[in-house]
Amino acid sequence: MKIKYAIQILAIFVFFVLPKNTLFGLDGRSYHYDLGVSHYDKGDIDGAISAWERAVVVNPEFVEAYYNLGNAYEEKGSLDKAMSAWKKVIAITPSDIDVYFNMGVAYTRKGLYAEAIDVFRNGLDIDPDDPGIHYFLGIVLRSTGELDSAIQEFKNTLALSPDHAGARYSLGNVYFDKNMLDDALVSYRETVNINANHIDAYNNMGSVLYEKGMLDDAIAAWKRAIEINPDFVDAYYNLGNAYDEKGMFRESVSVWRKALEINPDMLDARYNLGVVYTENMMHREAINEFKQVLTSRPGDIETLVSLGLAYKSGGLINSAIDKFKKVLGVQPDNVSALNNLGLIRLQKGQYDNAISLFRKSRQIKPDYLEGLYNLGLAYYFKGDLDVAISTWEKVASVDPGYKNVHNDLSVSYKKRGSFNDSIAEHERALEELGNCDRSFSVVLPARAKEKDMLVVNRRKLLPAVTIGLTKEEAEKLAKVLGESNVEISFCLNLLADIDFVVLEEKIAKN
Repeated sequence: MKIKYAIQILAIFVFFVLPKNTLFGLDGRSYHYDLGVSHYDKGDIDGAISAWERAVVVNPEFVEAYYNLGNAYEEKGSLDKAMSAWKKVIAITPSDIDVYFNMGVAYTRKGLYAEAIDVFRNGLDIDPDDPGIHYFLGIVLRSTGELDSAIQEFKNTLALSPDHAGARYSLGNVYFDKNMLDDALVSYRETVNINANHIDAYNNMGSVLYEKGMLDDAIAAWKRAIEINPDFVDAYYNLGNAYDEKGMFRESVSVWRKALEINPDMLDARYNLGVVYTENMMHREAINEFKQVLTSRPGDIETLVSLGLAYKSGGLINSAIDKFKKVLGVQPDNVSALNNLGLIRLQKGQYDNAISLFRKSRQIKPDYLEGLYNLGLAYYFKGDLDVAISTWEKVASVDPGYKNVHNDLSVSYKKRGSFNDSIAEHERALEELGNCDRSFSVVLPARAKEKDMLVVNRRKLLPAVTIGLTKEEAEKLAKVLGESNVEISFCLNLLADIDFVVLEEKIAKN
């Protein structure tokens, strides 16, 4: 299943390459230069280029014309011509720091990071105290993965310009990249102290708080970002993740829906809706969301698996089988598809087929505990009790608190006649119940010294389907259910509950 909380913190670089401040000829006599400025002001870049090209023909030493010509070429996407024009500026006035800045930005926009780094460093050789070049050099170094060097450049920027919100924000991003969450949080908070409306800082602050488990604070940060920009789709998406983590189903659905109103193509929000709908048994809604994702991404494996799960949970078994087979046709080693297809085969009583699928999932992923546990289920229902016990013992040795493994072992030992082993596993189940927050269906054991526990109230301990039945009728019901196509986990839990009640009665009699 796709990770629902893939909250990305990315620096989005927007570079503004502006014309030289001195837009008009120094002596006002350059007709071609001034004409180029007029064209540029009107948005006619081609007209500006044509005029400035004539200006440098008339005056080959015309620095401002070369400078603005480079800017115009860059805007048109002609990087080579832009660099040629800017190099003319350097040849005429080697100390012009602005041209190094623009050249570095242009290389950065094209993804030519090595060239950008060289140009920025050449600029710093001329003026080591230019905060803008330090800042953009830090951005490029972060893009190349040189995180420590990027941190140093952002710190250099802040030493020269303490209120540089961009450097504070970018420093936080690098700290986040290095998993230095506390330092990142400090940087983001300093950013919003400088610029109270810095929505990206609030968004990333929320992400850090989310990673630290401080969900309420994360929610407050994302709400602040939305307050500043009600159409900030990323904040809505992340806010939905936080609400979902807190179990606030309605709230998460509401904000993900809002994200989709703003950007109908935000497929991650639609996918998450499908996931929470499945979890809340709203299978029709889940299926609809997953289908819409697949309309845009027809080959998305995770969505196909999730659609199969929604079909399976909704009882549309044949549709689920079709999706899982489609996944395996593209990705034969997809353990989730193998596992779920195995569960369907198990539910249909096709035990050998299920065993084969669970074994294959384990071959692909030897540490796949879910596959090992389900393999035990398949052997149990097939009647291979010893193999089921051996399989579940392996599960318990890896994770003693995994699902109902101790209950399953206790029932299996009881079924084999190993009462002492059954009681021991029952005790382990109780121990694990105390150690972690897991839902076990167990009955507290009656002990000789605890007279008030000798009487077992079956109406409280067994599922509602057994109320009004005698012990014998309940056992018969469990047996019939165990041999049917009813949900396997329900049958197993019911059998465990009934066996423990019977076990309690035998203990009490003895």
